[in-house]
This record gives sequence, structure tokens and C-alpha cells, in this order.
Amino acid sequence: MTRAVGIDVGGTKIAAGLVDVENGHLLARRELPTRPERDGHEVLSDCAALADALGRGTVPVGIGLCELIGLDGLPASAETIDWRELDVGRTVVAPRVVLTSDVMAAARAEARFGGGAHRSPFLYVVVGTGASACLVVGDEPYVGSRGFAVVLGAPPVETLASGRALARRGGAHRAEDVIADPALAWLVDEAANVLGQVLAVLVNALDPELVVLGGGLGCEPSFQARVAGAVHPLIAYPRVPPLEIVGSALGADAGIVGAALAVAGADCR
Repeated sequence: MTRAVGIDVGGTKIAAGLVDVENGHLLARRELPTRPERDGHEVLSDCAALADALGRGTVPVGIGLCELIGLDGLPASAETIDWRELDVGRTVVAPRVVLTSDVMAAARAEARFGGGAHRSPFLYVVVGTGASACLVVGDEPYVGSRGFAVVLGAPPVETLASGRALARRGGAHRAEDVIADPALAWLVDEAANVLGQVLAVLVNALDPELVVLGGGLGCEPSFQARVAGAVHPLIAYPRVPPLEIVGSALGADAGIVGAALAVAGADCR
């Protein structure tokens, strides 16, 4: 199998693509607003429609959801979108459907085709509408004993350093608007420092080869620089050269590619 549909379901948008899983290239791409205030079934129906438009029911579908996903492949939280009582596999028509967390999907893609390729272990951190992280060893995200190894210092990071939190605190529609406003630089600095303190704890505990920042806010260069400036002084045993803290090489497509890789890998087992 060389093709799969990948669907990245975030708090702001649902991004989907037909992916060549051999090289990570998107052969087609579509996007819809998530509107998470809707019933979870409506969001899932949008995903099913995207899967049908891209795969016509003939290729496997992987879905990365912005919730905790248990080792059984079922949603275990409903912070943003509640799919806990829904049958994803019956709603999405495909030869096989696999559900994973959005951060683990993006981390898998980054390990295979992005900045984490041939680097192990590394820490992947997504800072978008929410904020999550996972350790990647080899090409695979570490899932933990229950599949929940993605929570990033919540609630401090989620309430201060996520894109949603930064926009809310700055009275703006988008976090990028806050970053662009010099009068709100103190808010951006505070968010970067909170995130940096948590990442420094993880770096000291896990000793990763590098840190990759993804998500809309995490991919913003000036925010990356602020986070790096917060992390480096807190590393207990500094290295030479300093720990690399880089932006995602795949950007907004990381979740799509990683979701497709998740179902491709499941098909190979």
C-alpha cells in the first residue's frame, strides 16, 4: 500500500489529504473549519465526507484527533471534541480506519520525513490551538502505559502558552496577531517562558537529541526563538553545541502525513 488518507482534526480546522506514504507527498489536500462547538457527530461527519472525497472508500484512512487516544484506539477525553460514544470505524467508509492523537501523528511524520529524521530520541511539541508533546524514539512516538503520554504540563501551558490562550489573553482572533503587536510582547514572553520551563524539565529528564516545535504558534520563528531562549538557561548539563530547538519541517501538513502513516503502519502489522 502506497496511499492513504490522513485527516488532522484540530480545534480550529480539519485538514485532510491523500498521501503517498512512501515519500510523504500530498497528492490532494482539503480543509474545513472544525467549529468544535458543534456536536461531535457533526465533526465526524465532516471527516467522513473528506475521506470519501479524497479516497472514495478505496484506501485506508488515518485520523489524528486533538484528544487523548487510549491503547485500544478509542477516544479517552473530550476537552475539545467528544467522540467517546461514536463509532468512528462505521462512520468513515474505508478498508481500514485508525484513530490516533494529533500530536503523535505529527510526531511520526516529523520522524519519518521532517526534522526528526535519523534523530533519536527527540521531543516533538505542538503549540497550536492547544499544546501537547511526545517523545519519539526511533520512528515511533512513546505512548505511555495508557496511550496518554502527550499532556504538556497542563493546565499551565494550556491556559497561558497555547495559541488559543494567547489570542484570548491578547483580545485577538489569532495568536499571530498578538505576536505582531509590540504592545503585547510581554504576553508572548510570558507564554514562551511558561512553555520553556516545562520543556526544560522534559529535556533534563529525557535528554533528547533535539526539540521540534510544530503547530501554528510553534512554527512562528520569533516564538521559537523566545522558547529557545527560555529553555537553554534551564538545561542542567548544557551541551556544546547547544540543544537544537527547531521548527517543524512539515509545518501544517505534519498531522495529515502522520495520520496517513499511522494507518499505513497498522496495515503492515
